Amino acid sequence: MENESELLEQAKTDPLAFGQLYDFYYKPIFGFLYSRTTHVETAKDLTNETFFQALKNFHRFKPRKNASFKSWLFAIAVAQVGNFYRRRSKMFEVTTEEAPELVDKDEYRPDIAFQMGQDAEVLKEQIHLLRETMKQLDQKQQTILSLRFFSHMSIPEISKVLSMKEGTVKSHIHRALKRLQGMMLETIETETITEGVSIKKYEHVFERTT
Repeated sequence: MENESELLEQAKTDPLAFGQLYDFYYKPIFGFLYSRTTHVETAKDLTNETFFQALKNFHRFKPRKNASFKSWLFAIAVAQVGNFYRRRSKMFEVTTEEAPELVDKDEYRPDIAFQMGQDAEVLKEQIHLLRETMKQLDQKQQTILSLRFFSHMSIPEISKVLSMKEGTVKSHIHRALKRLQGMMLETIETETITEGVSIKKYEHVFERTT
């Protein structure tokens, strides 16, 4: 966002400036929250709460070299996910039929989901497998993988969002992907999901750890 620094300054006194920030960041924040909840209405509610909290606490945001508005906003979104799961005893489950307007969009898929160039139905099967398997990871691992592969954040950005050292983030990603790969291999080996489905189709995910 080219004029973000100017908008941040204007937003201190002009609600319309904050509105432009809202318009720019709504989709990436919503995409992250959808990847963590897999429920459209819940993601919308959490997105609205994220921006409400951002507006409410905007006076506390201090632009610094190592603290961007993006990382601050995502940190609030991560906190909303934590609040949500503390209030809920189990995760929502949504099929592609229940949320076709979202699941079929590239920007809400992992990087590899639209790089495979495969049959649409096979692709949906693979995305579904990946999402369902990710639910078996702990909340921290799900958050980190969602930020990395769904929100396309760099290691330094995730480090800022979660207030973790970059080495710690890399370590979490490595362990989470290793566990995810093992669970997916087990599922693929024990169930016939789609003819020809192979763990090789997910190599882009398992290799992108830095």
